[in-house]
Amino acid sequence: MPSDSAPSAVLHLGVLAHVDAGKTTLTEQLLLHAGVVDHAGRVDHGDTVTDADDIERRRGITIRAAVVSFELRRAGGGAVAVNLLDTPGHADFVAEVERSLDVLDAAVLVVSAVEGVQPQTRTLIRALERLRLPFLVVVNKIDRVGARGVDLLTELDAAMTGRTIALTRPAALGSRDAHPAPRAPGELRADVADAVEDHEPGIVRAFLDDREVDPAAVTAAIARQCAAGRLHPVLHTAALAGVGIPGVVDAIATYLPALVPRADGPLRARAFKVGRDQTGHRLVHVRVDGGTVQARDRVTVHHHDRWGGRELIEEQVTGSAVLEGNRLREAPVLAGRIGVLRGLEHAAVGDGLGVLEPGRGPRHFPPPGLEAAIRPVDPARRADLHRALLELADADPLIDVRVDEVEGEIAVSLYGEVQREVLGTRLAEEFGIDVEILPTRVVHVERLAGTGEARRDSATGNAQVGLLLQPAEPGTGARYVMGVERGYLLPSFHTAIETTVHEQLQRGLQGWRVVDCVVTLVHGRFHAATPSAGEFRRLTALAFRAALCQAGTLVCAPWSRIEVRMPEAALPAALSLLVELGGTPAEITTAGERATLVAELATAEVDVYERRVPDLTSGLGTFVAEPAGYAAPRRG
Repeated sequence: MPSDSAPSAVLHLGVLAHVDAGKTTLTEQLLLHAGVVDHAGRVDHGDTVTDADDIERRRGITIRAAVVSFELRRAGGGAVAVNLLDTPGHADFVAEVERSLDVLDAAVLVVSAVEGVQPQTRTLIRALERLRLPFLVVVNKIDRVGARGVDLLTELDAAMTGRTIALTRPAALGSRDAHPAPRAPGELRADVADAVEDHEPGIVRAFLDDREVDPAAVTAAIARQCAAGRLHPVLHTAALAGVGIPGVVDAIATYLPALVPRADGPLRARAFKVGRDQTGHRLVHVRVDGGTVQARDRVTVHHHDRWGGRELIEEQVTGSAVLEGNRLREAPVLAGRIGVLRGLEHAAVGDGLGVLEPGRGPRHFPPPGLEAAIRPVDPARRADLHRALLELADADPLIDVRVDEVEGEIAVSLYGEVQREVLGTRLAEEFGIDVEILPTRVVHVERLAGTGEARRDSATGNAQVGLLLQPAEPGTGARYVMGVERGYLLPSFHTAIETTVHEQLQRGLQGWRVVDCVVTLVHGRFHAATPSAGEFRRLTALAFRAALCQAGTLVCAPWSRIEVRMPEAALPAALSLLVELGGTPAEITTAGERATLVAELATAEVDVYERRVPDLTSGLGTFVAEPAGYAAPRRG
């Protein structure tokens, strides 16, 4: 795909799946079909393009999203430039998936014909529907023993708010000869008419009148409803054998909505990944939607800090490269391209570059509800460990590194045990630091119980700081606001005050981080003799602690949203256990002899509930959980 001109149509496409559904295998086959590689790599052989990390290849799982660019030809003529992201399938890396969704136009959801709709599949469907991203479904592994056909389509329909439309049917299901067969035209038209009856009256009328419907009109109707998120084409493959791949390629080019990039005008870009090259230089991966960015350009970074604040930072790009296939080439990054920029030391995942799109900002994703203390085997390497963790957190904003001021202990936030194991491996192999990671524990936060205000003056009266602490809406983070004229203080004093406020927010009255509040500087003065910035740091800390004591705090525990699907007969027992563990039902639905329970449950109790699901449901239930934020205790 030439990179010296903007493509006429571009599709940023994600491949998503529950772990082991064949997502990376399908991706390799798509790259082979597009001519990016001369053979399809295999996860078990450790030679896949997108799982390039040694840890990924050894474990056979995707940990970080990887991008490959190629071109697809449309059946009716023309080409679509595809930037394809292969995303993690394991639930511990769901935050990496969520960040990837921020730069996607559409997705391919891979489902195993044997295992069917699994817990992570449901999580991904909910995320795609919430973000209104069009997607098609690939039912993979139709050649495996136990592969399912029609009942799996029913299961898919039940898992989503939109409708599925099978474009193929699996022939010789569950055998080595399995392959996708085209649907009979009349049968397909009938299914389309049924699925789009509220939105495509022309096709429905023609079908009811027994008039011939132009196949091109049917295809166009499917594409329109797919783009609107109401309809999801389904195809069948045996990806490991390369069976059914051309049909998937045609469906991507035909039914998923490609966009026309804006080559003219100002730069509009978004950072979606941060990494480092072999020499340690920072690399920022960006999707460019408008304009061009290249070496020596000065760009405006709309930076969002971890406390919810936003600031504009001017930075200079020292190098730019574009993605061609699976390789980078030094060149300007034009609209419609995925590029890598060097020289941006402040741009973080989710930040906008250039002109910020109206209403666009980093999507909120609940932080991990677990953390683990981490220690170097060699105590002399504690400072090296802290630096290494900060570098990893730069690439993954949800790896939150916390240092307990009293115990001096380093802790990191985690989603689960696999992520914990991978972190230890990365520290050993990438940084040469052997560590001991203690068992995970539940992370709490503190929210203000009321409002507090305090002022502190230096002993000589030449420095004064006053702070007001106010509660904010849950989930909004902590924000610092300048409530005085900047001219009342020197720039170094403002920096000292703001930095100290953020440091103080890390430890509340009960030792946990203070969140969801607004800290306003309501008074700030200095007089001769000019005080030091250190004096303003000291006064800020004193004023903050006094205001915090006045406001008081509530310790809040992490909660999760759980979804249990089970035989209807198991519902009473599932509800009884939920109440016993202090959970709250949010929604209960029944269909046929199946029931679905959606509820909120303290994260500390999720493992307990999950372990009981097989017994409660006679092995016929499925369970999925995802972070849902923090809340004050709901029971005694």
